[in-house]
Amino acid sequence: GLGGLGLVTAQWMVEHGARHVALVARRPPTAAATAVIARLEAKGARVRTFQADVVSQSDMARVLSEVRKEMPLRGIVHAAAHLDDGLLRHLDRQRFDAVIAPKVHGAWNLHNLTVNDRLDFFVMFSSIASLIGSPGQGNYAAANAFLDALAHHRSVLGMPALSINWGPWSHVGGADRPDRGGRLAQIGFESITPEQGMNALGTLLFQSAPQVAVVPVSWSNVRKAYPSVAQWPLLAR
Repeated sequence: GLGGLGLVTAQWMVEHGARHVALVARRPPTAAATAVIARLEAKGARVRTFQADVVSQSDMARVLSEVRKEMPLRGIVHAAAHLDDGLLRHLDRQRFDAVIAPKVHGAWNLHNLTVNDRLDFFVMFSSIASLIGSPGQGNYAAANAFLDALAHHRSVLGMPALSINWGPWSHVGGADRPDRGGRLAQIGFESITPEQGMNALGTLLFQSAPQVAVVPVSWSNVRKAYPSVAQWPLLAR
């Protein structure tokens, strides 16, 4: 909630009428995050921050209990992520668990702890990595694939669910690194600006598909970099 994507999302929500916002993170707000929160409150929103680990069921049970006492709980955005890239042969259990935990355990905790809440939305920030793969990101692809599956599971149960397979972001998020964004751009995957991403989120909240990919892409460049792309089931017609 206090990372780049979390704060961008909170700002967008307040700009579109949200007046009660709870931001959850493992660490206290930085000076930059505190400044953003002050701007949101100046616009009339009540913003509460909670120091907790989404991986911990007890932490999240405590946070959600406090939120329900202080404000209406109408929607959830799960944007937690951790990156630890490496060749598959080098990704031991510890490195897998570190990347899996915030996505898989975090999403499952939020799902289980809110099954009785009448939510308007339950959004999970997934990645294009779970759809097409990404060199060195076997652990990250697996973690995001769980979010996609959970969205379909919730949808079948008649519960609100949306897993967004984001492409790389510019200026915010874990992919905002020259070695990552630049490399992806070379093979056809351009970065998403915060404005583009929030515009997409605003559109996706009002559609019914449980899983949607958002990525500016040149498929002709991707095919040049990966000739096997023509065989991807994702692109089958």
